Amino acid sequence: MIRKNKLFFNIIFSFIISFFIECYVILIDNADLVQNFSNSFFKHFSIYEFSIFFIIFFILFYILFDETRKDKVLNFIYTYRLPLSLLVIVIAVIFQIHGSSINELNFFGVNHKTLLGVSRPIRGDEYVVNTMFAFSQYLNDFAYFSDIVRASTTDMFIIYGQPVLDIGMIFRPFLTGYLFLNQGQGLSFFWIGRLVFLFLVSFELGMLLTNKNKTFSCAYAFLITFAPVVQWWFAINGLVEQLIFGQLGVLLINWYMTIDDYKKRILIAIGLMISIGTFILVFYPSWQIPFAYVFVLLAAWIFLKNRSQFTYSKKDVLIIGIVLIIFSLIMAHVLSYSLETIKIILNTSYPGSEVFNGGGDVNIFSYYIPTLFYPLKQDGILFGSNVCNFSVFIDLFPLPLVLSAIVLLYQKTKDKLLIGLLALYFILLIFYFIHLPDFIVDLTLRGHIKNSRLPPVITFVGILILIRAISNLKQNKHAKLFIIGSIALSLIMIAWTFVEFSQYYLSWMPIIAFILLGITFSVSFLSSSEKYQKMFLICIICLTFLGGALVNPVDSGTDVIFGSEHFKHVEEIVEKDPNGIWIINEDGHKINNMLIAAGARTINSVNTYPDLEKWQKIDPNNQSYETYNRYAHIMVNIVDNNDTVTNFTLIKPDLFQLNLKIDDLEKLNVSYIESAHNLDKHSNNNVHFTKLYEYKEHKIFKVDYV
Repeated sequence: MIRKNKLFFNIIFSFIISFFIECYVILIDNADLVQNFSNSFFKHFSIYEFSIFFIIFFILFYILFDETRKDKVLNFIYTYRLPLSLLVIVIAVIFQIHGSSINELNFFGVNHKTLLGVSRPIRGDEYVVNTMFAFSQYLNDFAYFSDIVRASTTDMFIIYGQPVLDIGMIFRPFLTGYLFLNQGQGLSFFWIGRLVFLFLVSFELGMLLTNKNKTFSCAYAFLITFAPVVQWWFAINGLVEQLIFGQLGVLLINWYMTIDDYKKRILIAIGLMISIGTFILVFYPSWQIPFAYVFVLLAAWIFLKNRSQFTYSKKDVLIIGIVLIIFSLIMAHVLSYSLETIKIILNTSYPGSEVFNGGGDVNIFSYYIPTLFYPLKQDGILFGSNVCNFSVFIDLFPLPLVLSAIVLLYQKTKDKLLIGLLALYFILLIFYFIHLPDFIVDLTLRGHIKNSRLPPVITFVGILILIRAISNLKQNKHAKLFIIGSIALSLIMIAWTFVEFSQYYLSWMPIIAFILLGITFSVSFLSSSEKYQKMFLICIICLTFLGGALVNPVDSGTDVIFGSEHFKHVEEIVEKDPNGIWIINEDGHKINNMLIAAGARTINSVNTYPDLEKWQKIDPNNQSYETYNRYAHIMVNIVDNNDTVTNFTLIKPDLFQLNLKIDDLEKLNVSYIESAHNLDKHSNNNVHFTKLYEYKEHKIFKVDYV
């Protein structure tokens, strides 16, 4: 009878959760239904997807509803977590599974559909820049410098770090897949490898923070890996690398100080070298600097925690000395190639010359609540701005501060790490809100941190405080009072957020948020009990599923690029004329980077740093220097000689338009133009356009000079 009841509840729970997830996926896939829920909703319902979800949850609950079975399976997963993780990566790579929004570049009619979720137009820096740069390296023999990007010598390693055959790749481990796999498999390794290792490393750091509480460690891993900010920024600016190797560095220091085997210490020292080098070469100060504060604090805690039992000898000096020499030699090698690039970037109008100091938004504390529903916004625009800039970690404010107060003041638990994290939390808040004197800004490097990049770091520290505090909670006599208080807290947070983001919220969103936050806050105060720890984990999984898990699509392959006839035609032209220089004259700029994956040397592919020598050929008096001296997406508008003079127009900080006279094409040595317009009618006595190919509005012209 008991078994029948368990089976019945298993089926019911599996059905309800699978139905809920399928409904949420439908809303993500169909933006119009979010605003206008109608009878057509169920026309989109996929029995196939629902069945897959049902089978997954049936198996999951079949395991969890039986204590003996659950213990065996979870112990097996924990014991073999590393080989199982590697197996997941191998399977994903074989089937070319990835989370790229590359389907946004399906301009040429390739029949392709994502496996789950939707591609994100707002993530152009991922699929337009990062992914296309990586694909172009296959036509560049993975050289350190490329003549394909910008149609001039371009550093491919230091900015938007790309796969190169160089010793420096020791600091770009997740790009190595491109070197020996095809484009789709390399993309899969880059996405899934980082996702899996971020979860693994976060779990291990969680074990350190919680004194080996597996439930809280798992919750921490979900909060980090599937955080909205991590998923919205997953493939660019090195956020994932900073989180993986920052946390790994802390773990490696702990292992070095607690392991006496010198063979293992050598491997750990090498791993620490790779972690530090990878963190440094992300080359994105706005996140590197504040995250460095966090990881240095954690490393200091580890040192103080282990110093009394740490044994060392001359062997340690030798190991550290040799590793430092190797590290210095590799870094010197990278600088010998990229120093000039770095100098150019630091002297650009954007982003090199920007300085930041205070002036933050007080609503930072409630940012995490609307992020739960950002995946429903397909266009990725909120109040006219990129939702990525509003995305943070789900730190459950003010829960971290309340729980830490209970631990430190009510329980009188002396926890140096918790005190240190709280101190850092308030220091970062000072950085964010208060305009500081110049000498402090210079001393702390605050001026190099964009204001919009501080909230994710602050909320990351909030999660560290939350997990550390909740793992130290003891049973108390005032549990009911805390539950009432938690419900009141969640109501206040929802009300605050609803007022501030009322233009975005739909009527049902605050209800869902209130239910989830109310339950999460309540079980948090009771989490000294193992039962409520499991409930806390389930709540965290639900929150991260809503806010992060389906931000990026689940997709397979790269046929949207390499499977199109148009792209193959470009490849044929490039094969016959590999030195030909291209310009893209299309409406918009997303297609501009696409043809570099075919080896087309494209002037207005994304210029990660300016090619001043090239622009000065058409702007000899440097009248538009401030416009083109920047990281830039570039739109080119071909104009008749009599209409205007060649000029540059700044549209956004990272986008300008070049209005290029026909006769100035020769100054840039342009051979081919991909255009949405009929250029042949613009042929004159000096320049002649010959149409080579046409697909709908996309045309390719050969440019000849008389």
